[in-house]
Amino acid sequence: MPGEFVGMEIATAVVTASIVLAGILIGVGRAFSYKRIENFGIEEFIQSIINAAIIGAFAAIIGLINTVSSSVVEETCGTGTVIEQLSCVMSGTSTALFSLFQETVKLSNTIGYYQSLNLDFTFFSVQPFANLSAFSLIFSMQLLVLQFLIVFVELNVQVLSFIGQNALLLLFPIGLVFRTFFATRRLGGFLIGLAIGAYLLYPSFIMIFPDPQADVGNATANVTAFNDKSFYATMPIVDLNDNNAIAAKLDIMSGRCFGSTSPACANATIGLREEDVDFSGDLTVVTQKNSVAISKVLLYLVVAPLFSLIITIIFVKEITRVLGSEIGLDVMKTV
Repeated sequence: MPGEFVGMEIATAVVTASIVLAGILIGVGRAFSYKRIENFGIEEFIQSIINAAIIGAFAAIIGLINTVSSSVVEETCGTGTVIEQLSCVMSGTSTALFSLFQETVKLSNTIGYYQSLNLDFTFFSVQPFANLSAFSLIFSMQLLVLQFLIVFVELNVQVLSFIGQNALLLLFPIGLVFRTFFATRRLGGFLIGLAIGAYLLYPSFIMIFPDPQADVGNATANVTAFNDKSFYATMPIVDLNDNNAIAAKLDIMSGRCFGSTSPACANATIGLREEDVDFSGDLTVVTQKNSVAISKVLLYLVVAPLFSLIITIIFVKEITRVLGSEIGLDVMKTV
């Protein structure tokens, strides 16, 4: 669309003006025998021709970059450039993290409920799940980390959206404009390198890291299965006056009733299997699954972008050195 290429229209006008100005300098230098002015005009004319060639091949360059970016990584979200695929993965990861966050909040509430139960008998009182405070602390920390990751992944989505919309259609043309003038040639080379590096290299090197969505989905399914176990459901407040009923349920959840010779335990465990109501064991598995998922997401959202950023910086530095230098008569004489 015309509006999308307004930056290239400006770049074309500036380069055209620079070619005309360079021609004037060459003519003035030759007319008045000013060799320095003539050579300066020739240098600027060569730079303007190079910029004009880049502008002329702009559509082909964009097409080539999009083709390369579509083929450098395996498609994970259908067809599209690498930055579109990475945005898709990031959005999916955000949705998966939010689901895991929701289920972990429910689990944390269940732990808080059982941790606070205190059974009062005639001569003593007991709090069977007092040690659940350790699990409560672990899941509280995991919730904080998950909230941080949700914010961070949304930040990545916004950054990728900005790069996708502006790298080639804004930074690239602005770089050409700055490269036209000898005083800002290095800045122009930097912006051109930044546009290509941010659009192609940065997302590509993130995509080589494993997608964390499967691990997050596995952890979410595990927490959901825990929350959906009817035996772990909290008891209505109106039933909390029956200490014996509550004690039997807590003994089963703690595993103390299985293998016991107590008639009360024998009656309470009818139709139940120990592995189905292993409260502490299930919590341990949930903790481990959540930890694996969080570590995979941290790798993808923190380590991968940092690794990719370092490579992109090196690439931009080299492109700046090449495009920011004078490709003029002296260079051509050495070829």
